Amino acid sequence: MKLFLKDNKAYISTYFIGTVIIILYCELMNYIELSDIFYLIIVNSFILLCFLAIRYHKTQEIYKLFENGLNSSGASNTTLGTTVIGKNLTGLLNQEYRRYQGEIQEYDKKQKEHLAFINTWVHQMKTPLSIIQLQLEEYGGEPLAEEISEEVRKINKSLNLALYLARVEAFEKDYVIEKLNLRQLVVDAVNNEKKLFIKSRIIPKVDIDGALEIHTDGKWLKFVLEQIITNGIKYAKGKGKTMYFSGLIQENKIILEVIDEGIGIPEKDLKRVYDPFFTGENGRNHGESTGMGLYIVKRICEHLNHKVEIESKPGKGTTLRLIFSKTDEFNSFQ
Repeated sequence: MKLFLKDNKAYISTYFIGTVIIILYCELMNYIELSDIFYLIIVNSFILLCFLAIRYHKTQEIYKLFENGLNSSGASNTTLGTTVIGKNLTGLLNQEYRRYQGEIQEYDKKQKEHLAFINTWVHQMKTPLSIIQLQLEEYGGEPLAEEISEEVRKINKSLNLALYLARVEAFEKDYVIEKLNLRQLVVDAVNNEKKLFIKSRIIPKVDIDGALEIHTDGKWLKFVLEQIITNGIKYAKGKGKTMYFSGLIQENKIILEVIDEGIGIPEKDLKRVYDPFFTGENGRNHGESTGMGLYIVKRICEHLNHKVEIESKPGKGTTLRLIFSKTDEFNSFQ
């Protein structure tokens, strides 16, 4: 209504100015009595109100659109009254909506094709890598074989990152929420990275109550833990350090804390660690960072309705927290 009155203030102003001029003229010319002036004002005001009421009734949908905006759910059946402007605007919006739907469908098709290509490509790359790994086992213990095996491991991790990054866009098609033991999930993730721990001479310490259970998807969470462990080891400050895994209960939350004794993250980089491709000062110094690890950790946790928090002090290490709900109720995916 405010927008309608603002848009029609020219009509209202013209009416009042015109009425005043007519009354002054009639008064000067002695055409009407004083009592007739009030009658004239009442009649003209009634005519103005009728005009505004009819105009508002025919154009109210247009003003509601301007005030509330257009949401995608109602865009396909929008009608903006019976006026010439309303009909033409309705046709224009519906035309644009159909074009928008066509572009979305085309984009969705390309995304599916891209996902299919990434899945196929990753699996094709993994086959020769598996053969190479098997052949290297015949030369176990030899320095050259160990070096090649380490490079194969790095390639496998990079392929997994590419695969999960592609799949996270279609997350709702590939998840199963279950009640899982938190300690077992962490122990499994640590065991999967035991060679990396041994090579880096970093000691993992798991202090989690065996009774703690969380609602999550085991496959996705293991990948999250793998990224967290890899980051913690990558930026370890020297050898012989420890990475701590602890489980806490706070009110209706279960918190997994992962604490490393690494080089820490500069304060200026903390706000951007979840940005895609952001490597920060540490990544530039080490040269192997992709800037995608914590980005995909954040994305996966958002889909699983888990929260991620990170604290760090340069030279003293980093604490990363995964926060899980203790309740059985889960919100819909974002």
